[in-house]
Amino acid sequence: MAEFIFSRRFLREVVDWGKSASPRDRDALEQILAAIAADPALPGRVPSFYNPQEPSYLYRTGSFLVHYRLTADGKVEFLNLFH
Repeated sequence: MAEFIFSRRFLREVVDWGKSASPRDRDALEQILAAIAADPALPGRVPSFYNPQEPSYLYRTGSFLVHYRLTADGKVEFLNLFH
């Protein structure tokens, strides 16, 4: 499993979302983040084309869309949570 970090924006988005999230939704998000950290190249990811100098990816499952990238030192950085 890759090390991972969270951008401030991602953390704010999770806090905002978490105010109305059910325990089931929280578990689902945990599973998604763990799956991405375990295999950042997992099938189903698509390039975001947001910044070609620093490639990032989008991964959708259920009602979640997670934006993330790999840092120069190999960590997974979670950038945005869309729900």
